[in-house]
Amino acid sequence: MKNSIKMLPILILVSCSGQKKKPDQGEQDSFSQAIVYHQEGRFAGWPANNGAWIFDNDEILVGFTEAPYVVQKGHNLGKPHNSWLARSKDGGESWEAWDPENYVGDFGEMPELKALNEPINFQEKNFTLRVVGAGYHGARDPRGHFFFSFDAGQTWNGPVGFGDLQNHEELKRYWDEVEITPRTDYLVTGPRECIIMMSARPRGGPGKDRLFCVKTSDGGLTFEFLSWIVRPFSEDELDQAVKVQLYEDQDKNPWSTQCRAVMSQSFIMDNGDILTVMRRKFIDNDKKTKNWVDAYLSRDGGRTWVFQSKVGDAGDGNGNPPSLARTGDGRFCAVFGERKNGTIRAAFSSDNGQSWGEPEILYDNFWNADMAYDDIGYPRVLKRSDGKMVAIFYYSTREAQGQIHATIWKP
Repeated sequence: MKNSIKMLPILILVSCSGQKKKPDQGEQDSFSQAIVYHQEGRFAGWPANNGAWIFDNDEILVGFTEAPYVVQKGHNLGKPHNSWLARSKDGGESWEAWDPENYVGDFGEMPELKALNEPINFQEKNFTLRVVGAGYHGARDPRGHFFFSFDAGQTWNGPVGFGDLQNHEELKRYWDEVEITPRTDYLVTGPRECIIMMSARPRGGPGKDRLFCVKTSDGGLTFEFLSWIVRPFSEDELDQAVKVQLYEDQDKNPWSTQCRAVMSQSFIMDNGDILTVMRRKFIDNDKKTKNWVDAYLSRDGGRTWVFQSKVGDAGDGNGNPPSLARTGDGRFCAVFGERKNGTIRAAFSSDNGQSWGEPEILYDNFWNADMAYDDIGYPRVLKRSDGKMVAIFYYSTREAQGQIHATIWKP
């Protein structure tokens, strides 16, 4: 363990800014807030890129990017970018953060990949998988690779590659040079079986990502390309796309395949159906940007996907990725950042993602030195054994800029 910092919980009441009524005292009492990590002069962000996991006794592990705090255009982080972890043993109320050994970034941006000595048992009790790709915060490997742990993130194995996935015929069909841009989103379906949601884009093409999924049936020794969730645009494949309803003028509405699709979070139901929510973006001919969250469903183990519904708007600029979990009463909860007003929001579905209620504000306390709402969100949400939800995201307040934050509440 290279560096370790213990963070004590702090409580901050939620204040809303007009999009939703101010909570009454009963609603305020149902929310608690905790700082997962904050150090003066340091910046922390992007739990969605890094992953979050929950184990027995409500032990929670979350990853994040840690760097010097620098006020500048864009994200307020300097270099180097470090991949940290934080652990809570009381359901998110208090945390300890550290820089782990033999983990992401410790082997360089283009690491020498290791071969597995034996298949992975994905159903080991404290199994943890961290997926790495190209193009964000210290992870620059266009081939993609992963690390895994059998002890809830105390020790790690890797980096391990995905074979020659970067040159798979389905990717090369659309782009001459391809880079893999996955975040951490996977579903264990058996002792040796795991479905991993991935994304790819043309080499050096930020914002052009499209989502697909792969599967291993031999414990990570090999990977099979299963399907596109949202494929790249092709005039010849419009029958595999739907129109996105962004404008009243139907002629202005793009095909789903013309819009960025990246940074998913998925859930497998008892009947085997898979629901995934994802980050979407479209730039029109006037260079105006639309950002939102979509839900897609697979009923055949990830081999085909059908659009379900729009979950909510993600605000200005570059939007925000969603997280997904099931509540104690069986609803789906999607949490995402909304960058127009600097809020963290939660939307709920009672029909397995076919429709979603109006998003509610979970947290609205933003302040930083340049008042740029770009530096928020990228959440992960988990359900505790008592039915409370824990949303973990990055945020800035007047008291603690560049923090990793947790909101705990009972829906």
